[in-house]
Amino acid sequence: MIHVEVLEKSKNGIRDFMELPHRLYQGDPNWVPPMYSMQLRQLLGENNPLLSGEHAFFMAYDNERPVARVLAGVDDRLNERIGEKRGYISLFESENNLEYARAVLDAAMDYLRGLGMARVVGPNTPGFDDFSKGLLVMGFDGPPMLFNPYNPSYYNDFFTAYGLTKHRDHYAYHLTLKDFPVGTYQGLSELAQKRFKFRVKHVDLRRSNTPKLAAEVARVIAEAFPDTWELLPPTQQDILDEMRTLMHYTKTDLIVMAYADERPVGILVCFPDYNRLLKASFGRLFPLGWLSLTFGKIRAVRCSMMFVTPDYQNKAVNVAMMLTAFDRAKALGVEEVEASTIDETNLPSILAAERTGAKRYRVYRQYEMSL
Repeated sequence: MIHVEVLEKSKNGIRDFMELPHRLYQGDPNWVPPMYSMQLRQLLGENNPLLSGEHAFFMAYDNERPVARVLAGVDDRLNERIGEKRGYISLFESENNLEYARAVLDAAMDYLRGLGMARVVGPNTPGFDDFSKGLLVMGFDGPPMLFNPYNPSYYNDFFTAYGLTKHRDHYAYHLTLKDFPVGTYQGLSELAQKRFKFRVKHVDLRRSNTPKLAAEVARVIAEAFPDTWELLPPTQQDILDEMRTLMHYTKTDLIVMAYADERPVGILVCFPDYNRLLKASFGRLFPLGWLSLTFGKIRAVRCSMMFVTPDYQNKAVNVAMMLTAFDRAKALGVEEVEASTIDETNLPSILAAERTGAKRYRVYRQYEMSL
């Protein structure tokens, strides 16, 4: 018999929620387990403003067997910004049975209606950051880059059968480092820096004043953040928390800043793709999984963030930052780059990615439904 339970928000309470994907994806060569300890802290609300609002973990059972899950909640700060009563769903997983999916989604939708929400959008990232969103709809032929979602194609069938429709697509672009147009970008970068009087540099996270750097990054993002984005610009504290997390899990930084005199005008952030190493350690850093992250060879990076302040846009600041990131990546032995995820409405970033020769190879879709 199928029944749905609301789980207690504790380490033991969400154990079934955390463990379900490990059974569902057993034997799937493309699935990469999340960093277990990081996700556990995130879902219990540690340094995660998103889960300070109303939210609940739903678990569907067939008799006593866990068969489907979803997180549902409300981001009050986002709703205030966009002027909506919108709920979100996140971390949906299900066995290949529509009734299991329907049961857990029914419970989530009823919960959001009870909170007065008029619409639901998702799947969204389970944290306040913008590292992942949507269901994979194109590009099932390989493992995802770090923090990007992965799912079987039938999840999309479940969502459409349930009555959810497309909200937005988000793109991932792939580039082999040897194909980066370094010659073209070199001349343009040098000319632009002289003409528009800015400079770019690689930022070493461990040798920087992290509160000062977080303030600079927050300033750039706040100035550059489009009004049309369905996100909140991160605060200095949000960025500081992310930096501390990065320093905990990686020794490889690919962060580039642009400055006009001492004023920050651009930021580009890339993450080493530890997914292949995480797969070998089953997502657990202890007792020995951390050795993979410390000593494993990184062959790919994911560039997840690039912002330029409005007064320095269209002045090749993005070109100069990409060139500096290229030099750093090459020195580290990186061979592949992914730019992701780019909202389908973000035409400047789409064009910037395509001008490098990068190819769109994965698409992630957010769905929506009126409640």
